[in-house]
Amino acid sequence: MKNYILTFFAVIVLTSCAAQTSFNSFYSENKHDCEFSISTPAFVANLFIPNEDVKEFETLLKKVKHYRVMIFSEGSRSLNKKFNRFIKQHKYTSIFRLNEKGEQVELYFLQKKNKIRELVLKVKSDEDFVLLGLKSNISEEDFNKIIEESNVKLTSN
Repeated sequence: MKNYILTFFAVIVLTSCAAQTSFNSFYSENKHDCEFSISTPAFVANLFIPNEDVKEFETLLKKVKHYRVMIFSEGSRSLNKKFNRFIKQHKYTSIFRLNEKGEQVELYFLQKKNKIRELVLKVKSDEDFVLLGLKSNISEEDFNKIIEESNVKLTSN
């Protein structure tokens, strides 16, 4: 009887650990259509980020747990539509949208309780389609502070 109870709890723990984030499910379903894809823990990816950027976004980078990058080239129109449906179905919120000369940049986040659990950056042009997903644990307060303190300025030409 003890073995059954132990097995039952082990299955529950393993199942909860295997729970996928929303963007991870999109990544898993579509990585075979990518020209290039990579999924890496944040501590590895942060080694390749220039020191100037690390200093500017230190608060954000400390809260990011995992990066996923997908680069599509062929068939990106249908994948873009599929991604847009995915965003709507999983109730992501758009932070900003920039559309200039056929190139689009959009940033989305997925919030659970008072924490931002995922950030997804979409960059789309006529030829390429790039998605960057960040699994995070950022409070709204920290995220607002990061935005306010960033030196990023959007200007139009």
